[in-house]
Amino acid sequence: MVNKRKDIIPEHFNSAEEAGEFWDSHSAADYWNEMEEEEIEFDIRKRTFLVPVDSRIYRLAKKQAEAKHSTVERMINTLLNRELVKTK
Repeated sequence: MVNKRKDIIPEHFNSAEEAGEFWDSHSAADYWNEMEEEEIEFDIRKRTFLVPVDSRIYRLAKKQAEAKHSTVERMINTLLNRELVKTK
């Protein structure tokens, strides 16, 4: 029998991407006994739309988001909201 050493699950992930990278390379089956049941609620009234963004715009938004310790999603939503409110 091979003694397979597994990584410790981080207490917190810094981003969804970091969590995704961890779970892309690890199996939840190996951590079943360490997982806790969580109760979560969903607001099904909130909708998210996936919109393609030019790579240059994405990189600029990412750079600004990092400087403000924010996420790209929040930065783009803030900028779009600010710009669209002007046109009301």
